[in-house]
Amino acid sequence: MENTSKINSSILKNILNKDFIVSAIIPVLICLLFNKFNMDTKGIILAGIWSIGVVIFNYIKKREINVLAMITAVFSGIGLIGTIISKNPNFYLLSPIVRDVIYALIFFLSILFKRPLIQIIAEQIYLKNVSEEIKKEKSYRSVWVILTAAWGFLNLSQVIVGVILLHYMSISSYFAIITLYSNISSPLLLAFSIAFPKWYNRKCK
Repeated sequence: MENTSKINSSILKNILNKDFIVSAIIPVLICLLFNKFNMDTKGIILAGIWSIGVVIFNYIKKREINVLAMITAVFSGIGLIGTIISKNPNFYLLSPIVRDVIYALIFFLSILFKRPLIQIIAEQIYLKNVSEEIKKEKSYRSVWVILTAAWGFLNLSQVIVGVILLHYMSISSYFAIITLYSNISSPLLLAFSIAFPKWYNRKCK
């Protein structure tokens, strides 16, 4: 019981760290703050600049291109440029649905390749020293296929929730709720993604 508590505490520390607060929480707070003063467009532009700036800063600091961060930066850039050109904050507010559709497709399609997307991300961030012998085990790829599919279904669920919210609520309310849903569900699935491989490997042995 004590070991489980320590593992859960370690997982929470890995998720709720400084990087998560800087990259996920602060942009939302910026949008909410500017929304109170009816300055949605400026808030969205500033939040977009902040998000891209965080990615650039991390790259300069670590000298490493992170696949997940790169995808996030691309979508932030598209949303930011689209908002500036159209001068319509709704462009950025609606972008999460398009983003999640593309994310879901990327996750599901990557399963068809030798290394699913979650495997690439995990090996880049957490598993840099995994031996080739372990990588050749059947259970090794299976665990990444399952997790990649799980992330695909998460993004698909966000699309469904987003469409339902848009049907019944205003765009600003939809954006606030879908952002909250994403910021809660993603860390929970991340915690599952950290714990699941150990459990799955024990089960297969």
